[in-house]
Amino acid sequence: MEPSRDLWKLLNAEVLRFLSELDPYGLTPGAPDGAPADEYDSEATTIASILLKDGTVTAEQLDAVWQKWFGERLTVVVGSKQVNTLISELTSLGQRRH
Repeated sequence: MEPSRDLWKLLNAEVLRFLSELDPYGLTPGAPDGAPADEYDSEATTIASILLKDGTVTAEQLDAVWQKWFGERLTVVVGSKQVNTLISELTSLGQRRH
């Protein structure tokens, strides 16, 4: 497997972990009575692509991803404070990989 593919998989898995921990809709991904562990994978894939390209992600980009998949902005769902925390965590990931 190419190193870049390994990097992509690792980055995507870490983004998915952060989104699952945030769990904006209380779906408890991976829990016995929860949603599948990869519940937020589509969103994670898009966000990981942004991070791989730019090394960072903005609130506007996260809102756009959420708008596409859920029809509402992430900042509306979880609030600005949690979005800003997520941005810090994701940017840290992106800068380590970039």
